[in-house]
Amino acid sequence: MKNKTSSENKTTRVIRRIARISGLILILLTLSFAIVYIFFPEQHNPNTEPTPIAMILAGVFILGGLGLAWKWELIGALISLVGFIVVGILNPDAMTKPMMYLFPLTAILFIICWRLNKLHSIKEENVG
Repeated sequence: MKNKTSSENKTTRVIRRIARISGLILILLTLSFAIVYIFFPEQHNPNTEPTPIAMILAGVFILGGLGLAWKWELIGALISLVGFIVVGILNPDAMTKPMMYLFPLTAILFIICWRLNKLHSIKEENVG
């Protein structure tokens, strides 16, 4: 019986590696900004932010989804995309920043990995 990595093709492994590295970078970068925000709240004006609790929960969904996508690609990516959509609804101004689109792009890469892996396993079952 082949192990999981030998049953995947090279394209899937490369896309998964890119998705995981970009997801990790995004998680670490966002958490570093959150830590600065927690320790230096006087530098931020809370009155200009839309619904802070909902935005925090949406951020947790985005980052938690990217973290879950390491183990469960489809579920984690979908959770992350839902969080991104909620951020877009609550704060449309955030969508004007190009950096924000790295989050859904990474989630989409995880979905592509999941789909390629499923297609490859279906092909293997048909051959075997």
